[in-house]
Amino acid sequence: MRTFVVPKRLTDRIASIDPEAVATLMLKGVEKATSERWDAAVERAAALPGDVRPEKIHALTNAFARELGIVGAAAGMTAATPLVGAGATLMAATVELSWFTARAGDLVLTIAALHGRPTPTVEERRAWVLAVLVFGSTARQGLTGVANSMGAGLSETAPNRMSLATLRATNGAMSRLVLRGYGTRRGAIALGTALPLGIGAVVGASANVVAIRRLAAQADGFFARLPYSSIDATSTALAGDL
Repeated sequence: MRTFVVPKRLTDRIASIDPEAVATLMLKGVEKATSERWDAAVERAAALPGDVRPEKIHALTNAFARELGIVGAAAGMTAATPLVGAGATLMAATVELSWFTARAGDLVLTIAALHGRPTPTVEERRAWVLAVLVFGSTARQGLTGVANSMGAGLSETAPNRMSLATLRATNGAMSRLVLRGYGTRRGAIALGTALPLGIGAVVGASANVVAIRRLAAQADGFFARLPYSSIDATSTALAGDL
């Protein structure tokens, strides 16, 4: 089996990347999806083929997997071009990272619409996307744990209302976890797309397809049973004077 070695100039450039800048880039993708694209998610959900929700989610997942697979392959193909330097290679991976995160947010929001979630606030949409991206298959438990650390008092057996102020604090805490959780996984994929000789294209495409299918399943499970029943948009105080 042939071994491919990442060029030293590329590993040096990767080592110089500011993690905070990467986290900021990913959070911009989350913000774009949650603040601007709810109506589009509702329309997308309504237009999906199928008679029942599992069929619609299957169609949605396939469409997003095809799209993001192509984007990942395109980022990886940059590394296969001899005239493209390490800086341009990493720039392509960075652009792909931002695009993937925003589209992952679109995917989560569309699945929320398929589950019939009514007119959520921007903070609520942000919480959904962050929970799935950061915690994956344990999104419900993860959101519950972070919210309770902010004084929400949520119960696994009997979900209750959460104040909007507590939700905002919860989102702030989850935002700080983005780089450690979701960012670490996507960073590894970004490095993989930077591999030379066309290997990056294969890594980028296959990794994105797998990631989208996993995210769709995780979001479906999350919305099947949210850890709260509703948001109290009139509350302005955090529980426990946080």
